[in-house]
Amino acid sequence: MTREEHQELENTALAAMVGLLSGNPDVCPVALAKGSFDIAEAFQKERQARIGDIPPYDV
Repeated sequence: MTREEHQELENTALAAMVGLLSGNPDVCPVALAKGSFDIAEAFQKERQARIGDIPPYDV
């Protein structure tokens, strides 16, 4: 995993965590963390399947 992919996964997991918390503020912190990364990983996998790699910048 590249540094960029790592940061993207972490950012997506954080966004998922906010969504999970907004739906249930009393959720167990361990379950919240695991669920957030499960959502982030599933999102990355589906995005790759649908649109592939991000094209490079035009220079």
